[in-house]
Parts: sequence; C-alpha cells; structure tokens
Amino acid sequence: MAPMRIVPASDEEHVHRKLVTLLLAAVVEKPDVVVSVFAGNPAYGLYRMLVERAAAEEVDFGRVRFVVFDELAVPAASLRPPPAGGAAAGGPFRAVLQERLFGPLGVPAERIASFDPSADPAAETARIRGWLDLAGVDIALLSVDSRGHVGFHTAGAALDSAAGLIAVENRARWGVDRAFSLGLADLGRATHVLLFACGKNLAEVVQRLTEGGFDPGQPVSVLQRHPRVTLVADRGALSQVNQAGRISGFHAGFYILDAASPPKGRTVLVVSPHPDDAAISAGGTMALLTPANRVVTAVMTTGHRSFIPGTRREERIAIREREAAQEARVLGAEPRFLRLPFYDANSEVTGGDLDILAELLAEIRPDWLFIPHRKDSHPAHQASRRAVLEAAKRALPGRDVEVWSYEGPWALFGRGDFDTIVPLPRETFEKKAEAIRAHASQVSRTPFDVAAESLARLRSALVPEAELAGFGAQPPRLEPWVELFRREGVRPEAPSTGETE
Repeated sequence: MAPMRIVPASDEEHVHRKLVTLLLAAVVEKPDVVVSVFAGNPAYGLYRMLVERAAAEEVDFGRVRFVVFDELAVPAASLRPPPAGGAAAGGPFRAVLQERLFGPLGVPAERIASFDPSADPAAETARIRGWLDLAGVDIALLSVDSRGHVGFHTAGAALDSAAGLIAVENRARWGVDRAFSLGLADLGRATHVLLFACGKNLAEVVQRLTEGGFDPGQPVSVLQRHPRVTLVADRGALSQVNQAGRISGFHAGFYILDAASPPKGRTVLVVSPHPDDAAISAGGTMALLTPANRVVTAVMTTGHRSFIPGTRREERIAIREREAAQEARVLGAEPRFLRLPFYDANSEVTGGDLDILAELLAEIRPDWLFIPHRKDSHPAHQASRRAVLEAAKRALPGRDVEVWSYEGPWALFGRGDFDTIVPLPRETFEKKAEAIRAHASQVSRTPFDVAAESLARLRSALVPEAELAGFGAQPPRLEPWVELFRREGVRPEAPSTGETE
C-alpha cells in the first residue's frame, strides 16, 4: 500500500489553488474524467476558483462526468421543480451544485449522476450503483471532517457499504431522517482520492489519518487502506503531523532508523528459521528497506512439523514455501529456500548445513545480516544463528558485516539487550501485517499478526520514556509501531566470543 501523499499549503486559498491545478490537469489529460463531488461549505470557495480558472485557461468541462456524493431524502412534495434550461430533477444538494459548479462550467445534464429523492428509493439505489459499475470514479473529492465522518457516514458505519440510503445523525440540522449517499466501498474503488483540510481544528484527525493506526470505527479510516490518496492541507491542519519532537539518527545512545531517511544501496540477508519468522520479527524493517536496497530472505527450514490438518509432509512443505513466497512478494524481498538438514537432526548443525549457507553468503555478500538474538531459546532459532555466523567466517573472509539481532513475540528483549529502534509508519506496518497473514496456515492456528502488532505497539508506547527520555520525563514521539534490534559489527574471519559454540 502506498503512503498517503501530503501536499502542504499555507492557507485555505493556497489549498484551493493547488486543488484546482490538480483538477484542471486531470481534465486536460482525460477530458471524460469521472469526478465525485459534494455540496458543502468547505468546497464552495474551491468551486468558485475552479470555475474562474477553467474559463481563464479555456479548459472544456463539456465531456467531464460528475457524480454527486450524497443527497437528502427530501419528500417529493418539498422538492422544487427543475429550472427551465434542461437541468435534471434532483434534491437540494444537486440544485446547489448546479448553481455553483455544473452550470458555470457548462456541464450537460446527461453528464451528471445524482440521486433523485422524488424517485423510488430502491430504483434510485440500483440506478446509481449501476452507473458506478459502468463508469467508475476517477477522482473522489472529499474534505476532512473533524469527527472523522465522511458525509453522512458517521462513527461505526460499515466500511464496505455500497451506494444507498443511510440514517442522518443530525436530523435537527437537515430536517430529514435519511439521506442517499455513495458507499464507503465506492470510495475505496475510486482511482484517486483528492482530500483537503483547512484549519487547526482538523489537526488531530489529520494526524490520526496520516500517522495513526487503522480505526474501523471511523469512516475516514477507509482512506488509510486506499492505494492513492492525495491530501492537500494548510499549516493549521498539518500542525500535528511530523512534529519537531520526532527523532532520527543517534539519540540517547540508540540508533533510530526511520522512514524519512532509510539507507540505500545495501544488500540485506534476513535469516528466517521457519518460513514465517522473518515477517513476524522484522517484516516492518524489511518493508522500509526494500525500495532502495536488495533484501533476501533465507528460509532455513521447511517448517513441515507445523500442524496443518489433513496434509502429508511434502504437502506441508509446499504450502509453507508458497506462503513464504507470497510474504516476499508483499515485502519486496527475494526468497531462498535452503531446507537445511539440522531441522530433522534435533537442531544439530553439521557441515552440510554450513556448506549450503556458505554458498548462499558467498553469492549474496550481505552488508547487513538479520538473525535471531542470542537469548532466543527456540532450538531452530538458536541453530540458525549459530550456523549463519559460523558460515560467514568461511564465506566472507575480510568482509565487514553488520549483524542485526531481532526479537519476536516468543523471544523478547530485556533492558540493555537492544540498541536500535525502527519506528514503523502505518503503511509500513500494514505491509508487515499483510506479509504475516500470507502465512494463512499458521495464522489460522495462532494469530501471529495480532501478537506482532501487540508487541510493536507495546514497544512504541514504552520505549520512548523508558529508554530515550527517562522515567517520568516527556518522551520523544515515535511512530505507532516499533521494531527493536541489536546491531553488532562482525568481521567474519575473527570469531566472536560465545557465538559459535
């Protein structure tokens, strides 16, 4: 999932200018572009500027198709007849948009889809859903709401909802109990969501939206899982995003590797004792590294002893290696399946294991090596660590290799065990979670995705105070999820005390 693109602006007028530029460019590039719009005070200044610049720059909107996001379910007797001039029947929102946007832009009535409250509700719902199925939405224009609502979709709304009738929360304001609206799933299917926010009163929800965790109870969270969202926001709305309290580089004796300054050009080998260990323990850091580095996952064992009902040994191997390959695709890594003999030899590492590992290390020549930490008590994890460090002495003479020891939910670091902190932004952690869930045969048995998220959130909550600021002090800000490591520089031809026994 791509991160939300943030376009900063100085004030509301500047926000509108940037939005108009994006919209006009979209129309020039695709004259029949489909745009979802809404009626509301946050958009009226934008529409006025769009009309003015379209006229000044001679951008033709005659082929653009519009769909109105929502409409009040006003009783037919209360509706005004459509004005002479060909505008289609519709409710009050359509009338406002006709006056402020569609009419001044010269958009033909047949190019506009909107709910008609005078028609049968079931028929209208079916008509708009059919229209969306045929035309789709290229650009969905939305404004940020301070409560995290999307139009009439309020807290607790179903994120998979389709176009139809929904309840109106504030009946006193709108005078109706129900309204028509596109569904939140319709937003999810839009090619591009163009979101805007103006004012410091929106700072908290903007910060949660861009940096916080996914909240299924808030309708706006549907945008956190959208592959292409552009947020245009002014200084006030962005005032809590990327605050100066964030840290990177070296701080209080710890190395902070953050998403703003990832390393480039390194070759990273991640040792995964079982097929799912890499994603569970280091999947977020792998996702941060893969765009600008080569990341290879060495799957040490077949994992065939895991419980998968109704399967034979070879079937379990095939299942687990297929899942590991899917994990690698999610993270952008290269999987290597080593099938080391120690897995079926009581975790006793022999020359056969070392030969396979030495061949891989000589080929990959990693700069960074990710392995289980020295206090990890799982026999396969211990054997993997010992074998890799011993094979490195054979295969990488004279090469400096940085070893990153990682923790996992079953083998936690204590105080003093780690010196490296990797904060994970939302989109990065969600990629890690997706990679863990690729191991469906294992997650169905034990919720490793839940365990990994719980650990990452625990580290984010406690490490800043306990390790970076001191108990009782004001801690620096990290991302909502964190992975921890211990980094050690190793020259493989020089044995490290206690590592190869």
